[in-house]
Amino acid sequence: MRPTLAALTLITLAACGAPSGTAYADDEHADNGPVPVTAAASAAPTAPDETDTIMLTAAAAACKAEDYKAFFDAMIASAAVRRAYSAATIDVVRFDAARTPYTPMETKKIAAADYRDFPIKMVDHYRQSVVPARTGDTDEHVMLQFNQSQSNQISVEWTRVHYDGRSEGGDDLGQAVDLDGRPYDAGGRVDGQLLLYPTATCWQLVADNRYER
Repeated sequence: MRPTLAALTLITLAACGAPSGTAYADDEHADNGPVPVTAAASAAPTAPDETDTIMLTAAAAACKAEDYKAFFDAMIASAAVRRAYSAATIDVVRFDAARTPYTPMETKKIAAADYRDFPIKMVDHYRQSVVPARTGDTDEHVMLQFNQSQSNQISVEWTRVHYDGRSEGGDDLGQAVDLDGRPYDAGGRVDGQLLLYPTATCWQLVADNRYER
C-alpha cells in the first residue's frame, strides 16, 4: 500500500533536516526579482543558450508571480534554470515501492554542480521521462501532481503514462493510461517525487525521490 503524499514528503523532509508542513493537494498537472545565482549556477559548464535565456526569464517571472507550476515547467525545459535554482546539495533517494510501506534502498547527497539526473524533459510542449521504463519508448509521457505545504514547500509527484491517441478532434494526444494500459489514476501509482523548498525570492530543488518496482 502506497503511503500518503504527506508521509512521503515527511520522509524526505526529515532526511534534509528541514521543518515539515502539511501538504494540500492540487490536482492540476501541468516564474521575484533577479535570478538567484547559487554555487551550482557559478559552476555551469557552458553559457546559457537562447532557450536557457528565455527560460531563466520565464522562471524569474514565475517566481515573482508565485506560480510554482510555471516555475517548474521552466525548470523542466532548461538545465540553466535547474542550476540557478538548486540547493547546494540535493538528496537523491531510491525507494523500494514493491514493499509496504515504501522502503529506502539508497540515499545519496549530491552536490548541485554534479546533479545530472533530473527525470523529466520537455518535448514539443509535452512532459516526457528522460529515461523511459522501456528502452527506446519515445511515447512515454509524464503526468504531474502538485502539493503545497503550509510552509510553501512544493512537492511534485510524477507518473509515467502513455496516451491512447483517441483525441476528440483537438490537438491533444487522447486520454492518459498507465504503462499497463489502465486509465491514469491521479491517486494511484507514482514513479517519483521532486521537492522544492522556498527561498527568499523563489524555490529551489532539494530532493529527488524515485519509487522503483
